[in-house]
Amino acid sequence: MKLWGSSDCGRLREKNEDDYLIVRDFPAVFAVADGMGGHQAGEVASATAIALIEEYDFNFKEDPVSQLKNLIDSINQEIISRGNKNPEYRGMGTTLTLGVKTGEQICYGHVGDSRFYLLRDGKLRKITRDHSLVGRMVEEGKITPEEAFQHPRSNVLTQALGLEQDLEIDSDCFEIRGGDLVLLCTDGLTDMLREAEIENLINLEYPDPEKITERLTAEALASGGSDNITIVTGIIDDNGSDDGA
Repeated sequence: MKLWGSSDCGRLREKNEDDYLIVRDFPAVFAVADGMGGHQAGEVASATAIALIEEYDFNFKEDPVSQLKNLIDSINQEIISRGNKNPEYRGMGTTLTLGVKTGEQICYGHVGDSRFYLLRDGKLRKITRDHSLVGRMVEEGKITPEEAFQHPRSNVLTQALGLEQDLEIDSDCFEIRGGDLVLLCTDGLTDMLREAEIENLINLEYPDPEKITERLTAEALASGGSDNITIVTGIIDDNGSDDGA
């Protein structure tokens, strides 16, 4: 699986509160996190989530979906604990979208409004749902996806790590095949570019994950770059093997 990632502060933010992870060993692990909170708190929350994932042993001796849910729950508890111990960090939180390639499938865990996409045969499909007020309005049919794009309340989350003890963590697995592309991103990308634009830009640079990541970042910046932009792109080898590339 060929993986590439980058994180850009954007044009308007003074600091980058996003973080990401790529582990190219077996199993391949990749994640993005979008932190929030005053002072350096958002940066601390996202970095905490990524560090705990990096330390975790993904042996999958138990059901992968349950294991990912348990991992994310433990990360949530740790962020809450650190916030309670340090007044400067109180109320900090982060989104988290995590993928793990194991065999011929990818399993994921997700909380917040960062996103996980799958591109297959040139067509982009969103795997995760947005835990946000606007995402809920789309699910309930109150607004269309087009109306949701750059909606004035798009930054209102209904779930994030660090904000409450109990979470409804989204986790599942799906089969993959050679040539599939996965894209994880924070809302710094999806607030600037519509999904049809993202699909077109990926296809322009496919199958080079580095060029895809660079092109998407550049276009998000050119469209305003109002937030931190973090992207991880992975392409499954035709033989489906993990070659560490």
